[in-house]
Amino acid sequence: MLKKEIEFLKESNAVENVFDDDSLEQAQHAWKYLKGEKEMSRGVVLRTHKILMLHQKLYSDEKGYFRKTQVWVGGREGIIWTAIPEAMNVWCQNAWLFPQNWKEHHIRFEQIHPFVDGNGRVGRMLMNWERLKAKLPILAIKASERHKYYLWFAS
Repeated sequence: MLKKEIEFLKESNAVENVFDDDSLEQAQHAWKYLKGEKEMSRGVVLRTHKILMLHQKLYSDEKGYFRKTQVWVGGREGIIWTAIPEAMNVWCQNAWLFPQNWKEHHIRFEQIHPFVDGNGRVGRMLMNWERLKAKLPILAIKASERHKYYLWFAS
């Protein structure tokens, strides 16, 4: 794995205050899997989440599965959990329609907030997968600049 990829994963974890070596190792496994995928699908998103969250303190039916509960994200109620599968179908289809629109697509993923935990880390991996497919460099969101990143979601 390239040094810039490890740095991106380390910073992505740090944005969420996750600093342990095991979480970084799982992030590397999830990224390696994701980079090898040619197309985006719900299955790819779910498998990426399952790999990333393998050793996290979640129930087994929360690792690699869409949430089945309501959540609040940034002071707003997330979409109802029963709408997540269809919202993710649309999200995956749109990954190919607007490859240069990676930022807005990432924001939409975070608005859907399909998982109980790990949405930010998975979302940043998916965003960078899209960037690579669009022949753009990896974008590492630094923990020290997370406030700028959170402004993406302010509107």
